Amino acid sequence: MGRSGSFQAPPGFRDSLIRALNQGDVVASTYAIRDEVARTDTGIVFEARDMMLDRLVALKLAWRDPGMPPLILEARRCAAVRDPCSVAIHGMGNHQGIEYVVGERVIGRLLGDVLARPPSSAEHLTKFRTLVGAVARAHEAGIAVGDISGATVLIDDDGRMVLGRLSLSQVPAFGPLGQILAPEVVRGNVEVSDPSAAEAIDLYGLGCIAIEMASGEPPFSGSDREDELRGHATVPAPRLADLRPDLPIELSDLVEWLLDKRPFARPRSAKDVLAQLDAIIDRLGTATRSLRVLVVDDDTSRGRWLWSLARRAHAAAQVEIASEGTDAAHKLNRDLPDLVFVDATLRGVMNAYELCMYARGLEAEHGTQLVLIGETTERDRVLFANAAVPCIPDDTQLGSAVLDRVRSAAQEPLRRRRPRTTVSG
Repeated sequence: MGRSGSFQAPPGFRDSLIRALNQGDVVASTYAIRDEVARTDTGIVFEARDMMLDRLVALKLAWRDPGMPPLILEARRCAAVRDPCSVAIHGMGNHQGIEYVVGERVIGRLLGDVLARPPSSAEHLTKFRTLVGAVARAHEAGIAVGDISGATVLIDDDGRMVLGRLSLSQVPAFGPLGQILAPEVVRGNVEVSDPSAAEAIDLYGLGCIAIEMASGEPPFSGSDREDELRGHATVPAPRLADLRPDLPIELSDLVEWLLDKRPFARPRSAKDVLAQLDAIIDRLGTATRSLRVLVVDDDTSRGRWLWSLARRAHAAAQVEIASEGTDAAHKLNRDLPDLVFVDATLRGVMNAYELCMYARGLEAEHGTQLVLIGETTERDRVLFANAAVPCIPDDTQLGSAVLDRVRSAAQEPLRRRRPRTTVSG
């Protein structure tokens, strides 16, 4: 008799009172079963000892229930991501008619459990880069990670981190709420299974884990489940700079971008996020600068955002801001920047067009790249086109366009700068 009082499920079924494997059983004349590690929707995970190679392994045995997906899909997912955050797969087989897969055994604590003492600035950057790199490699392999949080990342005694989605079910794949918390999923705008939505969902998860590692708490948490979901759906996340002033301000701006409620407005890829993060880290150890960038914008908020973007684009970028044309002209003449972003709507004593013409007059001595940002009138478009000043629109792709411009400029040979004029007195 089973739990229903009328049927006893055979061993290997999820509802069976009899386990398919017990401590001391040997699978494939090689794997001696030790302890049960976890039960999931797809199977049961055991710790076992590989008697041939004398090492601990994880052995996952599939449920016999009808309609269960084959474990080979999960095994291939882990094997496809060549990164320490994914467990190694050793092999697969069949035990008494039940499919099993064997992988490396990972032991440690959930990341959320070790964040009572938030990591130092250097530790935060190192751990965050590790996770961003793992997600980038997963995406390159066509794999979505899903829930990225302190409840789905394991950290071992050596500091290695393992993502739950890539752990062969040794680490939970979902946090306490049991669902993906990206705003578009919480609001019901997209399905988690939609492949076109997966990358943006993972980028949001990276923003969340950056906040959690910095403060010890996810961006939205509490005892009320509905409040937590509402926070992810509609409430602006806390700024990293407010939580941890010791972290680079550019990192705070990057995390804010990752946490944009609009999936299409987030960075274009995890690989690009990794490049920005490397620029932030490299900058901390860079003593000299080789690429001079000037941002000219009378919108203080956007000007500072563009400043941060340019610094995240390349570690060699030294970025200045000017809020009006005459100040920009002074900095053009003083610093001879390699790249200048100009607000198309700049007005005042020296407007955008006049500033560009002034910069063009300096080109005999120094070839400055000029880029216009925003919409222009038909008349202005003709004027700027004649002056060979390209224009990029001020839309959701502006951030990526600025990154590309700065990186492209950084790849060009350094221009010869004229000696600065000094006045002694």
